Amino acid sequence: MVRRLFPHLSDWLRAVPDGRDPEACDYSGAALLWTGIVMYATRLGARRQIVSWLRTEAVRQRLASLAQEEVLAVPHGDTLDDHLDTVDPARLQPIVQQMARALLESRRLEEFRLLDRYYLLALDMSGHLYLGEAPSRFTEGCLTQTTEDGRTLYYRPVCEAKILTRSGLALSIGSEFVENPPGYAPGQGVVQDSELPAGLRLMERVKQTFPGFAFCVLLDARYCNETGFALCQKHGWRFIITLKEESLPSVWKEFQALRTQVPENRLIVVSPQGVEYHFAWVNAIAYQKRTLNVLECRWTDRDGKEHCFVWVTDIPVSAQNCDALAHEGGRQRWKIENNGFRAQKEEGFEMEHAYAKRITAAKNFYLLLQVAHALCQLFECYQRGKKAVKKVFGSLQNLGRFLLESLRRDPMPDPEALRRFLEEPIQIRLNSS
Repeated sequence: MVRRLFPHLSDWLRAVPDGRDPEACDYSGAALLWTGIVMYATRLGARRQIVSWLRTEAVRQRLASLAQEEVLAVPHGDTLDDHLDTVDPARLQPIVQQMARALLESRRLEEFRLLDRYYLLALDMSGHLYLGEAPSRFTEGCLTQTTEDGRTLYYRPVCEAKILTRSGLALSIGSEFVENPPGYAPGQGVVQDSELPAGLRLMERVKQTFPGFAFCVLLDARYCNETGFALCQKHGWRFIITLKEESLPSVWKEFQALRTQVPENRLIVVSPQGVEYHFAWVNAIAYQKRTLNVLECRWTDRDGKEHCFVWVTDIPVSAQNCDALAHEGGRQRWKIENNGFRAQKEEGFEMEHAYAKRITAAKNFYLLLQVAHALCQLFECYQRGKKAVKKVFGSLQNLGRFLLESLRRDPMPDPEALRRFLEEPIQIRLNSS
């Protein structure tokens, strides 16, 4: 499957600069990077588990096949850690971006475009490493938080940009580590880094990497301001942003006043499950030097609980597109949290585990996780989707365990059989859920 979708993945991994002396190394950089990817894909949860579970002859053969070179043995986890500490994270991050570009350029994600035009792009921040009080490592650049009783806590979050699909894919196309500049110390009057400036930096890099693609950006209320609007406009992206009363009080007040004056801007849509969705919208609300469109979606679920979402967007809202803007647009933003961050934290990938004691290596482990998670999502599609995986294997985490046992015990097919398999047409339905 890896070779079918990403035939150049090993070449991309080999292209990551390796500053080591090749004469003094037992393993190539590509073999070491593949070891980290396999560690995550098989849900080992810690690099020390590589020695316990991956050092078999069958795994060595598969590692050599993935790296497309001779591999004498499966590397030790400490060897992987030492190598990742020498790699510039900026040179490793393009791997997952090249994977996303390959899917986009092969038009495999085209059917998931909003209004048949815009790919969904979500930005959000999540905790990467929580270090507690006075940690012995990673203090340089850590964000800090002071508790009510005066304790200082250290943590390292990350801001992510992910392409989302309504079928459940959450594919990373950029990571921005949120960290303070060298020499920063709490209480010195210097504002520490945070999600908004990190998100703005990340947007710039995503635009440079994917200049020709039409994106609709899904953002939370932190970006509901002129800074967020102007940046989306600068990059030529459409946006759907969560609107709260405290975010834009003037826009919120005008929407509440005008919605009663345009009864034609209302629609009720009944879902196949019998749920009534009530839409209301007002277009061209003035805000500073621009106009904004506001869309509201209300419904009551089967348990009698009422829900209400309100978004601000630069896409004009109508009876023809309000349902799509809400359900295929704004409401999809939760997938970056559930299908992205939560999956990486709770489905065996252990995103919050400290895989390294040095910050450069820790960042690179996180980036390898993004590569592995993308491959695992596509492998789930190959297995006919999450529902089918859970029915057969019990859980997505169990799928990783079955993969581990297959890698450890199943013999490699002979080269001719492998060649025939790679030449056979297969279907990987990315629209399975």
